[in-house]
Amino acid sequence: MEQSSPIVEILLNSDVMQAEWVLYFLLVLFAVAIFMVLWKVVFFVVNRMRARKLRAHVAKLVAGSELEEFTAALEDHPGVEAWVLRHGLRYAANGPTAVSQQLDVATTAAKHRLELGLTFLGTVGSNAPFVGLFGTVLGIIKAFRDLSLETRAGASAVMAGISEALVATAVGLLVAIPAVVAFNYLQRQVRQTLANSDTLNQQVLFRLRATKQDG
Repeated sequence: MEQSSPIVEILLNSDVMQAEWVLYFLLVLFAVAIFMVLWKVVFFVVNRMRARKLRAHVAKLVAGSELEEFTAALEDHPGVEAWVLRHGLRYAANGPTAVSQQLDVATTAAKHRLELGLTFLGTVGSNAPFVGLFGTVLGIIKAFRDLSLETRAGASAVMAGISEALVATAVGLLVAIPAVVAFNYLQRQVRQTLANSDTLNQQVLFRLRATKQDG
């Protein structure tokens, strides 16, 4: 039998060329992705409830409530939309134009906060199938090596090895598909939150401009 080169023998006998670590790596990615999805879903649900309360305060402001009263109520109000408005209204003394510019700045910062963790989910969704395929390739390499070493039960050995190797591809898809679905859903939640924030910002700016004209 022709012997492999020394470097190939070293690689074949190393732990790096074993498919098991790929499966464990995929399972760790899956666990982290599940935690990330649950955290973000809870965050957006809670923030939606907070925004609903904030809309009531904004409606009062537009209806004629005093800006000072609204600003005081806003100080203790949690949520992304409230944070954006607080940042913008700090410049109310400089006029509606300055407030509008600062609201845009705060919205950009809020977008980065809302997208925290989504890059990880997108990366997992895009690359988990390739990681699983890598594990399958390693498993097939091991199966053919076993075939070369065991001539009697060679066929059964290689078939069993290949079937085990294909598990890595299946696990890669199992990790990737939920990650992609969650990534798309959370991206839609980010857009919806920013759209709601922009609506509230425009209502507050409308009141500020109306107050300036009256003054």
